Amino acid sequence: MEAIHNYNIKLRLVEETDADFIIQLRTDTSKAKFISPTDIDIDKQKDWIRKYKQREKSKDEYYFIAIDEKGEEFATYRIYNKTSDSIEIGSFVSKPFYNIPINVIKVDIILKEFVFVALGYNQLNFEVRKENKSVISYHKKFHPYLKSEDDLNFYFVLTKENFLVNKRKFEKLF
Repeated sequence: MEAIHNYNIKLRLVEETDADFIIQLRTDTSKAKFISPTDIDIDKQKDWIRKYKQREKSKDEYYFIAIDEKGEEFATYRIYNKTSDSIEIGSFVSKPFYNIPINVIKVDIILKEFVFVALGYNQLNFEVRKENKSVISYHKKFHPYLKSEDDLNFYFVLTKENFLVNKRKFEKLF
């Protein structure tokens, strides 16, 4: 699969050489509190990526590195848990103090558009830590419905229709 280009952002598939970047993002204290724990062992991360690449080959999963117009790698985002009628997105982590925050929104819109248009899904699932108030606020602007919750997370479902209608208000910012 070729990289995805839109809004001056490039999403390319993760490679083993990205292991250190992924660990840096996922273990940063400001980000780690909102995601599942990540082992700091670089060899374990590379092994996870090798196993992921097999799932990528069978088109079961996609893991992207986001690169801005200056060539700076600034975020990760993943598509996984595919079924015949839904798919999950997650592992969305951006660099702390990244200086072009609108690009983070662009990445989210690009990935969701890829799921709905290119992959042809009509709904996607995602979870957000309850403590991550700003991300919850952002996602609610697309009008997902709350599927369930537990002590730690909200579990949302976003329909293609709600995404397509609501993405326009963000595209005006680009």
